Amino acid sequence: MTHADVTWRPGESRGRASLLRVALRYGITTTGPVAVSAAHFVASLVFLRNLSTHEFGLFSFVMVVVSFGMSLAGALIVVPITQSLVSGDDAVRPACYRMNWLVCGAFATLLGLALWVSEAPPREALLLGLFGAAFAFRWFARSLAYIDARMSAAIASDFVYSLLLVTLLPALALTHHMTFNHGSEVMLLAALLALLPFGRAFFAGQLAQLRQGTLKAYLPIFRDVSRWSTMGVIFTEVTVNIHAYLVTFISGAGSFALLALGMLLMRPAALVQSALPDMERPAMARAIARRDLAGLGAIARHFLYGLGAAWAANILLCVVLLLFFPALILKKGYSLDAVALVAAISAAIMLLRAVRTPMAVLLQAAGEFKALARLGAISGAVSLTATLALLLAFGPVASLLGILLGEVAVVARCLSLVAAWKRTHAAPAAEATVHG
Repeated sequence: MTHADVTWRPGESRGRASLLRVALRYGITTTGPVAVSAAHFVASLVFLRNLSTHEFGLFSFVMVVVSFGMSLAGALIVVPITQSLVSGDDAVRPACYRMNWLVCGAFATLLGLALWVSEAPPREALLLGLFGAAFAFRWFARSLAYIDARMSAAIASDFVYSLLLVTLLPALALTHHMTFNHGSEVMLLAALLALLPFGRAFFAGQLAQLRQGTLKAYLPIFRDVSRWSTMGVIFTEVTVNIHAYLVTFISGAGSFALLALGMLLMRPAALVQSALPDMERPAMARAIARRDLAGLGAIARHFLYGLGAAWAANILLCVVLLLFFPALILKKGYSLDAVALVAAISAAIMLLRAVRTPMAVLLQAAGEFKALARLGAISGAVSLTATLALLLAFGPVASLLGILLGEVAVVARCLSLVAAWKRTHAAPAAEATVHG
């Protein structure tokens, strides 16, 4: 579905038509991410209620790192493919397809090692490392489906993954067979079976790239495009999630479990914020290629509306859970006040991310990767310094305020960068319109 799919009709206010267009566009697109978010919420509750605090902390750490893997795959693989829509370079896709296999393999290895260092059992560390690789590959396939206008395949994959999790994990819990090992097996199985909707032709094309060419073809792509987007993702991870790594490695996975509850409560908004850029980035890139600044502005506004609606709905869910069903999310040893405080700080962080995400995606679509990398370096330094200082001085909960400070820095700088980019490109766009 494109922005033109829902048109204004006589007798209908333009404002109402705009709201209808936004509702339909994001309603259809977010069904898959919402299903995955709900499935992860159920999975987290099952792990929370049936496993030890340490095991729940490890699972929550995996979900943080897997989200980073999704972003890393996007920066290394999806962003160059999206940019090729503007450049028209047909050699980009094959090189990126080959690189994706290496990225997923390396990700599995690093995640498995991180879990082992964090005192996860070797078998579970291996299973969850493979889960991370399978989920990253699924996210790549999903992003490619959006680029190629195969939205139905992406949504089907989301639903397969979600249905398997919400069926198998509660079944294990109800039959008293829920263990960290069995939960890890279910996560891996769901991620693998969720690849099936992308079809035989998709995998045939991916496997064919293993027998053709070399990874050297990717080097110019990395030099010109993805090195900056990758640096941006790494710095963004420091800005966004450095507390997860510091708390897990310094204070232990059990200490991270309390912070994970706040992340659990805000997971629906977080997943929508991760999913929508894959749809809007190509749309923004096409608008930029057409020099359609008005259309670009409309996409950015609708993007913000969608993220704002997801955040507001998530806040309502948090309030309902904390007020009426606290026993559902409170693990033994956690007070309602502590969980509510973590949830409030997490909600403020997610609101800032909802504001800056459309701006950051616009800058990505415009190819401003160097500026984003510099932005990430600044905000990452703020988050790292503040989070580490607050963690050592006041403990894990206070470390979240370091993340909040980093997000404030990101929003302020994004506003400046987007305003500067629009000023630079407003005159050429106006001239092109006159001559067109």
